[in-house]
Amino acid sequence: MTPHKVPVTVISGFLGSGKTTLLRRLVSDPSLPHKLAVIVNDLGELGLDHELIAAESDTPTLRVTELTSGCVCCTLKSELGEALLSLARGEGLDRPPAHILIEPSGIAKASEVSFAIGALSFDGPVECDAVVTVVDLHNAERAHREHPELFEDQVRFADLLLLNKVDLEPDLATQQRLAAWLQALAPRAQQIFTCQAEVDARLLLGQLDLLAQSPSRQPPPAPHPPTHAHRPEAHGIAARTLPVPFAIDWPALEDLLDSLADHIFRIKGIVDRQDEAATTPLLVQAVGDRIDWQELPPDSPLTQAPRRLIFIGEPQALDEPTLRQALQNVAATPKPRLLPNQPVEK
Repeated sequence: MTPHKVPVTVISGFLGSGKTTLLRRLVSDPSLPHKLAVIVNDLGELGLDHELIAAESDTPTLRVTELTSGCVCCTLKSELGEALLSLARGEGLDRPPAHILIEPSGIAKASEVSFAIGALSFDGPVECDAVVTVVDLHNAERAHREHPELFEDQVRFADLLLLNKVDLEPDLATQQRLAAWLQALAPRAQQIFTCQAEVDARLLLGQLDLLAQSPSRQPPPAPHPPTHAHRPEAHGIAARTLPVPFAIDWPALEDLLDSLADHIFRIKGIVDRQDEAATTPLLVQAVGDRIDWQELPPDSPLTQAPRRLIFIGEPQALDEPTLRQALQNVAATPKPRLLPNQPVEK
């Protein structure tokens, strides 16, 4: 049985991009289960970000851990590792958190932080769930001119780019030009335009209840300001839930999930894998081009959950007929059962 690992989301971004604003939204969002833990790496001896975040919620299960001994990417094997493992084990808490958020300082490299989490996941109860990079769209080109290596690292290693402060760049042509430039830097990252880091927190973190959610219902799309007909609907993300009532061919599904990485931010759900003589229920999670799965033990309550996949991304990427057909194409071919003394065809 694979031990449970707490998912960790890295909230990266250059100084002043809106990372703390996003975290404050996440910890105060009423649609999320109040089981978040946050690690903040603020610059200076007396950080402020952790106080701003903690002030947004009074739930007793929220813990904000501040790292002030320097940039988080310089203390990866010591303070960050200790803080992560302590939180994942629930030390000092009534129960372990369901999700851990890390806000590195604006001068930290996303590649080094995600690498450190990956190293800890080999024998620790954590795993890197996603890297979300917040980009100040209004000042992105200036930040790139002044700190090109750092800026590009934060963008290239993102699974999701929040193109924030879109209200300061109201010209549609400028928005599209900047989005195309950032897509060239990170072609596999999804992009969402945001104002004041407003995005659906539950979908961003994949906090969807696989047991309680009805397959016929879809999580509501993220709220966003009304858009004109010519403007792409890109201020939020939505979800599409599709039933998978048949066994699947796992290599074929894995290829499908990989092919969707350029268009859909997150995919999760439960499917039955066709084995030689039976089927095995799998918990499947994909973020960007990372695909994880685990066999569900017989005593897991998830084995009783409906077989379905939840696709999370920009609304225009969630065309239901296209996704349904793609799932049909990865259905396992039923293997005929041999009757007693029936010869095998060669």
